Amino acid sequence: MPNSNKKLLLFNMEDSKVTLIRTVCANLNVRLIRIYRPQYGESIGALAGIPAFSLTNQPYRGEDFDQQMMVMCGFSPDELDAFLKAYREAGIPPVWLKATVTPHNINWSAARLYRELAEEHRQLHG
Repeated sequence: MPNSNKKLLLFNMEDSKVTLIRTVCANLNVRLIRIYRPQYGESIGALAGIPAFSLTNQPYRGEDFDQQMMVMCGFSPDELDAFLKAYREAGIPPVWLKATVTPHNINWSAARLYRELAEEHRQLHG
């Protein structure tokens, strides 16, 4: 039975790209969830709908994201590989800030995860 708990959280992404990603997700039984700026202060766990985490419903008032971010939740390593392969094969432009939900980042706000990934990307790619 396929894992129906696979979720893909998309941040700061234009509609045309979301439409392309939605097709990949539908083919792989992945639930796509768009996250909007007012939600950036919520924990990754709450945004992913993980039962132990609840939304605060406090609107985020910090800076907007300059880049797109994609967070994957509930994927096995093989499912993650299959998703990334299908994404590339669909010719969708890459998202440089990507993460999977981990015990380390599950409590972080989306804004904190974004800052961490953006800094890591800047250090690796200048």
